[in-house]
Amino acid sequence: MRPTTSALLSVLLQKGSKKWRFTQLLERTRSLMDEAVLTLELESLVEEGWLLRDAKGRYTLNLVGRTFVAEVQTRYEEAYVQIDTLNLRVVLGDFRHLKLLPGEKVEVEVYAIYPEQVLGRVLRRLAPSTRSFVGTVERGRNGRLYVMPQQPALSIDFQLPKDTPDSLIGQKVAVRFLSWGLKYPIGEVIQILGQPGQHQTEIHAIIHEFELPEGFPEEVLLEAAKLPDGIPSDQEAERHDFRGIPTFTIDPEDAKDFDDAVSFRELSDGLYEVGVHIADVSYYVRPETLLDREAYRRGTSVYLIDRTIPMLPERLSANLCSLRPQTDRLAFSVVFQMSSKAEIRGVWMGKSIIHSQHRFTYEEAQRVLETQRGPFADELRILNGLAKQLHQRRLGEGGIRFDTEEIRFRLDDSMQPIALYIKERKDTHKLIEELMLLANRQVALFLNQQRGTPTVYRVHDMPKPDKLKSLQILLEGFGYEIDTRSARALTRSLNELVVAIEGKPEAHIIQSIAIRSMPKALYTPNNIGHYGLGFTHYTHFTSPIRRYPDLVVHRILAAVLEGHPTPYPDVGRLNEICRYSSQRERVAEQAERASIRYKQLEYLARMQGKELEGIITSIESWGLYVELLETRAEGLLALRSLPTDIYETDSHRHVLRGRYTRQQYRLGDRLRVRVVGIDFDKRLIDLELVSHDT
Repeated sequence: MRPTTSALLSVLLQKGSKKWRFTQLLERTRSLMDEAVLTLELESLVEEGWLLRDAKGRYTLNLVGRTFVAEVQTRYEEAYVQIDTLNLRVVLGDFRHLKLLPGEKVEVEVYAIYPEQVLGRVLRRLAPSTRSFVGTVERGRNGRLYVMPQQPALSIDFQLPKDTPDSLIGQKVAVRFLSWGLKYPIGEVIQILGQPGQHQTEIHAIIHEFELPEGFPEEVLLEAAKLPDGIPSDQEAERHDFRGIPTFTIDPEDAKDFDDAVSFRELSDGLYEVGVHIADVSYYVRPETLLDREAYRRGTSVYLIDRTIPMLPERLSANLCSLRPQTDRLAFSVVFQMSSKAEIRGVWMGKSIIHSQHRFTYEEAQRVLETQRGPFADELRILNGLAKQLHQRRLGEGGIRFDTEEIRFRLDDSMQPIALYIKERKDTHKLIEELMLLANRQVALFLNQQRGTPTVYRVHDMPKPDKLKSLQILLEGFGYEIDTRSARALTRSLNELVVAIEGKPEAHIIQSIAIRSMPKALYTPNNIGHYGLGFTHYTHFTSPIRRYPDLVVHRILAAVLEGHPTPYPDVGRLNEICRYSSQRERVAEQAERASIRYKQLEYLARMQGKELEGIITSIESWGLYVELLETRAEGLLALRSLPTDIYETDSHRHVLRGRYTRQQYRLGDRLRVRVVGIDFDKRLIDLELVSHDT
């Protein structure tokens, strides 16, 4: 869906089923589109049947009576379905009364539209939920055993069959739905996870919560085992040979696979040749093989706190498609000829054979860069200079300079966190990042020129007007402003904001909030550009070991370069791949955050009773959310733990104020707090106030 379409539908929904005049819509969407774009959007939506236009030229949503097939989702007691094609949520009602569970496939009819809400009814139940629910076994007052799902949280108990052994009481288990009883859903225990609070128990609970795969099917492993070692003889003559060119990898210290390498040499005409070489996964994983189907099912590799759940079996991800040092490997390369000012003078793309001479960790490469001593010191120095120029040019073209923080843990032998730290981004991280961005962008630009060849783009929408307004209001609470009059003005003011907050306690919080106000980047065959990067064309090409869309892009690019028909001529099929891959990416991110949150809680559990410093990140009618500066974990300072008073929030929730004491708590205020309770099942932290810096 185009960003302007999504934004327009969001605005139209603000008045429910009431009609809008063109001038009203133009006023509400002015920050995102001009009159010509709005006219085109309205005409398209009318033509597609999503809008009605009356004789007076007024517009209204045309959703009532429409039917959709989707999976049920729940939030608290509310069941709903998400219509991905419109980015709209259809509310169904209380899942307990409707006897619906997350994961059930249903056909839904829209029967009413109210401001900010679309209501629907279930016409048909197409398939029951097959997902698993995690919770602890307890005995009910009637003597039967029950499980209340904690991951995902579901406000209803699952009743277990009568023959369930009492020995499971107190154990964390995974349950699968069987049928609905008179009052409760009935479920069977499909796996005993162990004692709550134990590392393996909680990690397996996360794996079940997000339905992550454990292990590969035997037939997939057998197919991988049959793949040839070494460089097949028929590939020697067909590929460009880069084995004699200085080549190396730079990866995290704990990396198990190396899917990208960089080569560098100076050319006789004063230009530099910079190569970005990506493991040629597409040579080994062919369409519709067992390996391909399993990779598609997984969609992406998942990086939990203590393990990787890979998209491809280890024989591929850590061997054949890993660009190991001192080993010949098949690659897919994008090679640039650059001037000393990082100007692109020529590009070559194609299948290759490479030989990495050295494996750097980021820290090792950084030491060489700083000391100018060690392997490839000159190459790293020049590449770093080129990367810095690419970065500055990207920001000048409209890229946003947000940097996200990555939390890391040092674990002991029993997997307990003994230290927590924020991963520091050095020049070597930025060097590799800029080169990968450049390769991804170049591939997207090239494929975009192939008329009639659909491909996969990585796109990022502009924020919707309501999100921008919320961000403006929140920033005002911290004492900052942004300019939302146009896309360019917004980008400029966001970059100025990043500079203004650098080094301040609230810096990372404001960046996190600003990033959350942006739409999620996603995959689509419809190119709308990448707002955050400032690119008109962008795709994912550089990680086919761990991202299925990259593998698809490799196949499409190879077909174009070799003059063969595209393996994905059907845009509908590409749409399906993109939607599913975007969904799997979201699941992976949620699982990774859950594993980090669990370790944060474990780390904090040993600090109960100690005074910690935090900053107020959100104000609600029930209390203050405080981010603890050392751990980046967020906890709740409930109203009951504040000095006795009647507390009120201002209209924008910038301030919590005591009616009688006039004590004020503002966004960004620093507090000293104490951890008084940790709920591992709900992943919540309870805090009490020690002191308030006013």
